[in-house]
Amino acid sequence: MIPVGNPAVGKDFIDREKEISFILSTLEKDSILLIAPRRFGKTSIMRKVEKELSDKDEICVFLEVEDVNSPHRFISEIVMALIENEKIEQRTKLIPVFKSVFSWSKENIEEIGISVFKAKLRGNIKKDLEDNWIDKSAQIFDVINEADSNIYFIFDEFPIAIDKMDQKDAEEFLHWFRKLRQVSPDLRFIVGGSVSIDRVVRDVGGVSVINDFKRVRVGGFQKQIAIDLIENAFHEERWTYAPSYGDKILDCIGEPYIPYFLAIMLSSIKEEIILTDGKIDDESIEKIYNFRILGNEGKHYFEHYSQRLRIFYGDMEEKAARAILKNVCNVDFYSIELAFGIFKNETANDDYEKFMDLIADLSNDFYLEHDPENGLKFYSKMLQDWWRIYHGEV
Repeated sequence: MIPVGNPAVGKDFIDREKEISFILSTLEKDSILLIAPRRFGKTSIMRKVEKELSDKDEICVFLEVEDVNSPHRFISEIVMALIENEKIEQRTKLIPVFKSVFSWSKENIEEIGISVFKAKLRGNIKKDLEDNWIDKSAQIFDVINEADSNIYFIFDEFPIAIDKMDQKDAEEFLHWFRKLRQVSPDLRFIVGGSVSIDRVVRDVGGVSVINDFKRVRVGGFQKQIAIDLIENAFHEERWTYAPSYGDKILDCIGEPYIPYFLAIMLSSIKEEIILTDGKIDDESIEKIYNFRILGNEGKHYFEHYSQRLRIFYGDMEEKAARAILKNVCNVDFYSIELAFGIFKNETANDDYEKFMDLIADLSNDFYLEHDPENGLKFYSKMLQDWWRIYHGEV
């Protein structure tokens, strides 16, 4: 059974061989921007890449940076991860340099495994970096760049960290980060985000500060993979399976076959069987979708899509986005010209470029797709069905 919400690791990690292979081959020359909303499998892919690189004896540092809110905090988290990485100590002179340059290194770094010491060390590193973090981080990366192999850094939820920084700090950090990539030929970065990084950086340095990344967009499963996954879940739970059940589940979800949405369907079927001793057939699957998932008890599955607009979009952007989504969710396709009219009405702004920036953000955040011939449509049928019920009154 696919885990609902948590990253899939080990035997739970399904498919994605093509994405993993593409990422690993791309890393030979480029850093990567991995784009997907929450629960599409982004973190699972990043963790799988980390394991693949580690299994090849490469140096790989993984950081989840959603709680980071300043450049010096970001660098301090990198330093902590480096100290804890055994391969760094074996292949670089980083630890001796730490001890000779930084005041916090007077602590016994070898005691990093002790939780109390780790918390103290993290606080000391952060405090030391507060003043002149750019020069001090340059010293750190000068040593890292002397390593005899590539070093891979994986940053999950990077756009959220940038969004939490003060605008001046964010702009300074993004320019520093771009320069670091330019002068570090043996460093590779995989940067992931569940919100549109273009929207986040647009006002703090512009998209040019990230245009050297190779973009990899995480979509849904291929149909046969999704069918196989459903069938395996039925067999694992010892439920009777018929091919029509898989087709019915995929009809409810609609393309693309998103891992999180598949997990919701299978979890809801399990609840129905356990709680009601129900029997599974095509009709019951349809009822489970309409009542357990789209009904009140399933509302929480998608509420973060609505909350994300409030958290990560400006007031006028949010207002215009909600008005556009409200109209698009009720039709198969919605005219881009009509959407522009909504934008002008909600924002009192007739700047078409600003409007298209908003459409790009809604696309990058996987709400909408823009078909130049037909107009706007929801990215996912399941999300469209939910949005129409709870936010689509006209």
